[in-house]
Amino acid sequence: MKHNDHKELEQYRTEISRCVRCGSCSTVCPSFLADRRESRSPRGRMALIDAVLNGAIGASDLYQDRLATCTGCLACEAQCASGVPAATIIQAAKAEAFAEKGPGIIGRAVSLSLRHPSLMASLAWLAPVALRYSGEAVRGRPVDGSRTRRRSSGPGPAGAGQGKKGGRVVFFPGCAVRHFRPDIGEAARTVLEYLGNEVIIPDDAGCCGRPFLSLGDRDAAQELALRNTDMLAAAGADAVVTACASCGLTFKKEYPALLASAGRSPVPVLDIHELLAGRIKGLDLAPKSRHVTWHDPCHLGRGQALGRTARDVLRAIPGLVLTEMREPGRCCGFGGVMRATHPSLSTTIGEAKARDVMATGAPLVVTGCPGCMMQITDALRRAGSGAEVVHTVQVIAEALREGRRGDAATRGQGDEEPTSRELQAAACRINSSGGGDGA
Repeated sequence: MKHNDHKELEQYRTEISRCVRCGSCSTVCPSFLADRRESRSPRGRMALIDAVLNGAIGASDLYQDRLATCTGCLACEAQCASGVPAATIIQAAKAEAFAEKGPGIIGRAVSLSLRHPSLMASLAWLAPVALRYSGEAVRGRPVDGSRTRRRSSGPGPAGAGQGKKGGRVVFFPGCAVRHFRPDIGEAARTVLEYLGNEVIIPDDAGCCGRPFLSLGDRDAAQELALRNTDMLAAAGADAVVTACASCGLTFKKEYPALLASAGRSPVPVLDIHELLAGRIKGLDLAPKSRHVTWHDPCHLGRGQALGRTARDVLRAIPGLVLTEMREPGRCCGFGGVMRATHPSLSTTIGEAKARDVMATGAPLVVTGCPGCMMQITDALRRAGSGAEVVHTVQVIAEALREGRRGDAATRGQGDEEPTSRELQAAACRINSSGGGDGA
């Protein structure tokens, strides 16, 4: 491996020096709170990084371990009174360590899978083993008895969106939705179609690059950023939407820097809660008498400042009763690649989240990140809880289906809802005849 000249870290020398070692960050760091090792606190990591930058120590295996156990939750940055961008600095340190040492065995396996989507798809059944999860946590449940098979569909059925015509929307699923939780993708498609949109799910939509950044492989992340930007720009869509908080944060925060050296600008990407915020009241939603609690994904709440937006969307569903947990923004411990490299630590962090959920008494947990869904489901099962964990779009899709059943019964047309295949056929008929406005 090449000699490390600390180009990545040198640019943060001033920011590192602003850390006064007060320890405020340690009170919110999930990995530190799980095992109380100072070197796994943000303060400890800053001290280690400073020592490496100044040549006092080398990039040892222990040093790399401490970097790898950062979940990327951003809580330290939100807590720091001195404004130290700890998570950003840790990511830069990972990039330097990767350049000098290369990936470990698990990192190589993860990288190989992510670079070849067909391999990832064929090995998806091994995810429960690799992540130490139950099958339920990974596979989820299908919506309307189907999976996310259709890559392109016309506008929603007549009556959807109450006469509002949508546009051409690209749905970017990301790795977790495409390979591990396709039920989220199916629900998202259903909701977007009901808003009158033509929904495109590109066959070549792969990884956003976040796992490579977690590994420190910035070159691979940049390659994906360029590829995805070309793909999304070529789609000619009115909007690009994702239902994965980590994908959304990567597009918004990381892509500008990753694309800058190539003189490119990122395609704007919306989290699905942003799209729904101004339009959900136009949907025909059946009242849902459900008691729920909400988990703030780190990359949605702190990362994109969309916690209030997501709650507004949730509260727009009639009949839902929301009970906030004590710390809704506490990291669940998934941490992306960290779950594969440090499953025991990840599980310990998840135990605290499970306790918070169970204290609310809510039988349903709603969130906006597929990774969080898998982690919290597993944590709850380990704690003996049967509470279900779903994505916001799944709750909305279910309310839409029940609303349509109620409308059909009122009109005396029976209570059987069309299947996904029937909806597709109806959309094709509308498109071929040139009639209808997709609303």
